[in-house]
Amino acid sequence: MNWRCSCVMVIIFVLLLLPFLASPASIIKNLPGYNGVLPFKLETGYIGVGEGEEVQIFHLFVESQRNPNIDPVLLWFVGGPGCSGFSAFFFENGPLRMDSNYSGDIPKLELNPYGWTQRLNMIYIDMPVGTGFSYSETQQGYYSNDTQWVEHTYSFLQKWFIDHPKFGSNPLYIGGGSYSGLVTGPLVQKVYEGYIARHKPLLNIKGYVLASPAVDTYHDNNMKVLYAYQMSLIPEYLYESMKENCNGDFVNIDPENTKCVSDYEAYSESYYHILVNTWANDENVRKALHIREGTKEEFMRCNKTLAYTTDRLNVVEYYRNLTYANLEALVYTSDLDMAIPHLSTQHWIKSLNMSLHDKWRAWFVDGQVAGVLDMLLRHLSPRKFIK
Repeated sequence: MNWRCSCVMVIIFVLLLLPFLASPASIIKNLPGYNGVLPFKLETGYIGVGEGEEVQIFHLFVESQRNPNIDPVLLWFVGGPGCSGFSAFFFENGPLRMDSNYSGDIPKLELNPYGWTQRLNMIYIDMPVGTGFSYSETQQGYYSNDTQWVEHTYSFLQKWFIDHPKFGSNPLYIGGGSYSGLVTGPLVQKVYEGYIARHKPLLNIKGYVLASPAVDTYHDNNMKVLYAYQMSLIPEYLYESMKENCNGDFVNIDPENTKCVSDYEAYSESYYHILVNTWANDENVRKALHIREGTKEEFMRCNKTLAYTTDRLNVVEYYRNLTYANLEALVYTSDLDMAIPHLSTQHWIKSLNMSLHDKWRAWFVDGQVAGVLDMLLRHLSPRKFIK
């Protein structure tokens, strides 16, 4: 697979560790905006989960363009919560890219030469309920949280593999970026528990992938200030003043601490795509994707009006527990990501207390520095996975 980073440094952390009825999925051969027949197999559909299958999860599945019969299956989340799988499909690792310079009714689509579907079977999923084209048949079903996200996705995976038995023996990986780091760890643990208990259908879980993941909410937010200072986004005098006046805590700010509040306001003022919406709300696009009529009045790439509750603020223990399992893991992050600073990612990975097997060094793509390998880690002694 070709990996390329043209304008940002990518830091790699590698952990090597010992009342609708559900309709069949639809094969999509043409998409508005793309000229010709799609050169890959695309499938869309809904899978019902939850009580009475009232929650209908929309997803896209792209077969590997290399050897789908043996290539791994990767379920990919997008953060938010509330951002559609189309975000990754068009702007991260999917088989198509969207041309931002377009004229006409909808954006033009072109092949992504670096899409992960060249070597992976990819499932893009609109989670949690209310995201993208996923919907609930009842109003109560729209209320969700991190725990339900995990339960619904586990049910989704079981049903998806029942519907796609030919992929049952393929290695399964689960991954995602940003906010989805808070649910990926708990989900992987649940899938792994089912795997070692030999629950049917057997989900052949082999590992997980995280992209700038939210894992420890407090440190993710608190380290933004240090990151902003190191990136010269705020001056040294402001950073030193914030450390002193806020006592190093930039999350739980006392409103009566006027000096800290003033510093934080100065910090906040110092920094800080509608394309997919246009495309996905086009009537011809909805028909091509076999979107159920009447289920979504308007598609939003990131739905910020979800009835969603974050009930897991720190999931480091899940990732620590997964180091006891016979799973592989890849964690990568950008040095220009302000939402989840790489400093926070380094912090929780180092807290796993694993043995360091490689040093900080550059890695290259086509003779150019594409990023740096930070930590290659492995547990040397046998560990016991805790159910």
